[in-house]
Amino acid sequence: MTTVKINENNIFTALTAGSLALLVLLAVAGLIFGSARFALSVVAGGFLALANFYWLRSILLRAFRLQPQEAPRFTLLRYIVRLTVLAAAVFSLMVYGKADVFGLLLGLSVLVVNIIALSFYMISAKGD
Repeated sequence: MTTVKINENNIFTALTAGSLALLVLLAVAGLIFGSARFALSVVAGGFLALANFYWLRSILLRAFRLQPQEAPRFTLLRYIVRLTVLAAAVFSLMVYGKADVFGLLLGLSVLVVNIIALSFYMISAKGD
């Protein structure tokens, strides 16, 4: 069995896999210790956070291929659209879907927790 080192080349995959693993763990814990509504809210928030992350990555990759004069306008317009869609999704989940607010916030923070954990890992792996 080989061990996989996390580095700059596979950090996106590590963030995605870690976020999905944490999302499953939190959803199961929410189902056991909370309610089905709470667990579904965690899952919905986690999927929104991951979709937002993938969408942001896609926008930035396309912006890097543009001419320097076109990139800021392209990125800013997509940024506003992305945040508007995310806000509308969160709003509709809270108002129409009756999602649990704390579960939704917990799910939305899954990626942030993984970024912090991965940052600590990368710092400790360098030995600095």
